[in-house]
Amino acid sequence: MKTIKEMLLKKREDLVLEIARRSKASTESAAQDIGDILDSVSEERTRELDLILTDREKRKLAQIDDALDRIEESTYGLCEECGIKIPKARLKVLPFAIFCVECQEKNEREEKYTARSRRRGSGRSRGRRRGVMPDHLSVVRVPQGA
Repeated sequence: MKTIKEMLLKKREDLVLEIARRSKASTESAAQDIGDILDSVSEERTRELDLILTDREKRKLAQIDDALDRIEESTYGLCEECGIKIPKARLKVLPFAIFCVECQEKNEREEKYTARSRRRGSGRSRGRRRGVMPDHLSVVRVPQGA
């Protein structure tokens, strides 16, 4: 556990430095005189990209802090969904994982399904006939021997 904690602390330190570097670079570039319109468009695009990357880094930093908290609470490495131990190989690759592979896959399938449902909307979609059940609802399990 000590090596994972050290790795998380190192990643955290690197992220904090990178966020600070991007923030400083963004501030400095905003303070410079603006050249022609193409330069200003290019600089604005770079600033937007830096903001997106910084937000992503901040989310990763929060995940690392959460993992460090779980280490202190002795809950690190336990799946938050089912409570089983997350394999060490998974934690080495993704040290801030909160789910085992099975629960992660289940959650991703559910997210994919709910995202698809939201895109379809709550009303009838085009091409669907009245009274016809969607494929995912028409499966009925009949007990054996019934």
